[in-house]
Amino acid sequence: MSSLSRKKREGVKPEMNVTPLVDVVLVLLIIFMVILPAAVSDQNLELAKIQNPDEERKGEPEPYVLSIDADGRLYLDDYGVAEDRLVDHLRAANAADPTKRLVLRGDYRLTYDKVRDVLAIVQDVGFPGVALRATKAALDDAAAFAASVGKSGQTAN
Repeated sequence: MSSLSRKKREGVKPEMNVTPLVDVVLVLLIIFMVILPAAVSDQNLELAKIQNPDEERKGEPEPYVLSIDADGRLYLDDYGVAEDRLVDHLRAANAADPTKRLVLRGDYRLTYDKVRDVLAIVQDVGFPGVALRATKAALDDAAAFAASVGKSGQTAN
């Protein structure tokens, strides 16, 4: 009898149950998948400055320039355009020279929704090429940034 109880004791092996661990990990994954996109989209970023702009294309006609200021007012080649008349002005410009491209300039303080809506209108009109223009970052801004990075690594005397 003692050998039977001994076999029972030796035959039982402890096992770790990983099911609760997997459940917790999946719940955390779902929480991060839901919360992270909302947290990232609320950031205000200044994206309009660039360091290495594309070179100007030579031999092509000057493109039309459609500008949107910080208040959402529209300008086609420096002439004010009402938003409800924008499609008519763009169609007339495209009909006058269908090979000309259009450059869309937006103030960096605009919401992307406004730029996206105007870009959709421009694409519907049928311009052969639409480009977004950004201003080149000032060298002073780059120098100030480099100086601040350099100073952060230095120790005070």
